[in-house]
Amino acid sequence: MKRFLESIAPWLLALALLLCLGLGFGMQHFKTKAQTVAIEFKQLQDSVATQNSIAKAELERLTAERNAAQARLDQLYQQQEKTDAQAVQEIARLTGEHKLRPVRVRIVSQPAASGAGGCRTAGEQAASADSGAADAAQAYGLLPAANSARFAGVIQEIETLNAAYASCRSQLLHP
Repeated sequence: MKRFLESIAPWLLALALLLCLGLGFGMQHFKTKAQTVAIEFKQLQDSVATQNSIAKAELERLTAERNAAQARLDQLYQQQEKTDAQAVQEIARLTGEHKLRPVRVRIVSQPAASGAGGCRTAGEQAASADSGAADAAQAYGLLPAANSARFAGVIQEIETLNAAYASCRSQLLHP
């Protein structure tokens, strides 16, 4: 057995040496690979840092533009609110004036076109369409208080709608 061990010992030693060489080459290969990956990783980190700084500058620029646009919109809003408040005050003033004075109306008298009883004989002609125009006498009168109040309310509603329309129209035509 001693002889067997003596004959195998150089082979075992050669095998151990080959294994050590293989292990050394493997370690060198993995070390080179790790260094390459580390360099690529560093390049990626630098690239991401550069993109982040560019994105941050772009975000700051866009935020400043948005803030400026918002400030303009706020200013336009405040101006429009003042204009609308003035319109509401003017409408309230005019409504108060209309409530204090009676509403005068013109009454145009026209004779009935069909005559008495609404029946015509075969020989009668129909009254002309401008028969009231020949009567130059026109009367003036006052509306009853309830009608005057309702008329003033309708005028206020119309003026409010007109002011709202004018306000919206000016915003649409001048963006």
